[in-house]
Amino acid sequence: MDVDYSPTGQELVSGSYDRSVRLWDVNKGHSRDIYHAKRMQRVFCVKYTLDNNYVLSGSDDSNLRLWRARASQRMGAKSNRERSAIEYADKLKDRFAYVPEVRKVLQHRNVPKGIKKASRTKQDMLQSRKRKEENTRKHDKSGKPRVPERKKAILGVTNK
Repeated sequence: MDVDYSPTGQELVSGSYDRSVRLWDVNKGHSRDIYHAKRMQRVFCVKYTLDNNYVLSGSDDSNLRLWRARASQRMGAKSNRERSAIEYADKLKDRFAYVPEVRKVLQHRNVPKGIKKASRTKQDMLQSRKRKEENTRKHDKSGKPRVPERKKAILGVTNK
């Protein structure tokens, strides 16, 4: 398992035991892209190239893989017509990002079955824990207030 920042410092890449390489935007909480291969094993090291165009990953199966930092971005020289078409498409995406159908298409990611199943299991566990806490809070006479999930994750706070 490894993490590396991009040369610009705006993105980071992580490789993990779930056999995936994830690209993250520093300001957002969800991964921007997920890379995986059918035969790829646990990922031990990931690095950005200095030109910020590629990501290198090394896995348990002794393979070194080269991924594009932007999967949909075409490499090489672009004509003025291509460049203007890409800019126009990006402006359309920004303009209609609030439409539910467009947002769904923009946020869709192909995730491996194992990762999807694990996230579903974790979501079920969290929902059942939340339901249990709500039931105990409802039937408890002490009247404890509900604690938000973000506050529960904090184990300790130190003030200097």
